[in-house]
Amino acid sequence: MFIILLLLSVSVLFSKPVFDTFGEVKRFPYITYRKVWTGTPAELEEVAVPNVVIAYGRRENRRVIATASNIAYYLGQWTEDMGITPRMVRKGRLPSMIMPLPKALKTKKHIILLGTNNVIVKSLGLRFTRPTLKVVEWKGRKVLIVGGKNPSQVVKAGNFLAHRVIGFKAGAYKTFFSFVKLRGLIEHENYVAGIHLIREASGLSACGKNMSLAAPAMLKFPPEVKKVVKKRNRIMYVELVQALRSKDKERARRLWKEAMFTCYQCHQGLGIKRLRRFVPNPEIHARHQRIAMSYGLVKRVNGKFNCTACHSGRTEHRGY
Repeated sequence: MFIILLLLSVSVLFSKPVFDTFGEVKRFPYITYRKVWTGTPAELEEVAVPNVVIAYGRRENRRVIATASNIAYYLGQWTEDMGITPRMVRKGRLPSMIMPLPKALKTKKHIILLGTNNVIVKSLGLRFTRPTLKVVEWKGRKVLIVGGKNPSQVVKAGNFLAHRVIGFKAGAYKTFFSFVKLRGLIEHENYVAGIHLIREASGLSACGKNMSLAAPAMLKFPPEVKKVVKKRNRIMYVELVQALRSKDKERARRLWKEAMFTCYQCHQGLGIKRLRRFVPNPEIHARHQRIAMSYGLVKRVNGKFNCTACHSGRTEHRGY
């Protein structure tokens, strides 16, 4: 289940792929959820924080190193905090995201490694003939190598990672989680908050960038797919808003479920060509269930989760 119809394989947006084992690149553990702001009244149990550091070799080209800021920016759009605490502040240990590889190896986080002038690439004997994103295992952690045969190709791969992978995910997960939250707001008849959630740039409208990036690919979609896209967008941004303004709970529920089915059509290939083929990172994706539970939409029955408030009928199938 996923809210965004247009999150098809990003490779269709480029004439030449810039990845290797792209499923691993998309499932890379870029973020994790942690308790944050401990020791303050605003302590929260579950906040998205970076699960990676961005590293580079000490002798790496400056243009390559500069690309790290672009990747960090979009990762910042996805995360909600760096995970700082008052204790860290007192010790002057504010977290860093970009650093030389030797320093990154002293952390416990996974690594996004820019360039080829480093010990990991050399020890693995890797050679690149094109801009490449490749996931490898290194001493118990995952490393996403941003490579190429020259600095220009590395920069191209890094920008692809920033805009087309991490940037896409930031919009997609914000939209997905907002969609689940909207179901809870409808259930509790919180109509004003529901309207705001649809219109907010960090809510259901967070997929606007994704739709913009996917627009060229949309032109190549078959007519039946375009029809589903238009239906989904009409429901999400017009009809649901009208139902919420009218405080029509039953209509809002029905429209929400219909919008969810249009998502299923792309993700499960129901009635149209399946556009969504990869399995997401379950640790990141599972947050939607906890959001639903917080609104009382998910309950335990005989030790199992009952998710029928959302998953029933045509959307009964859970997972990929």
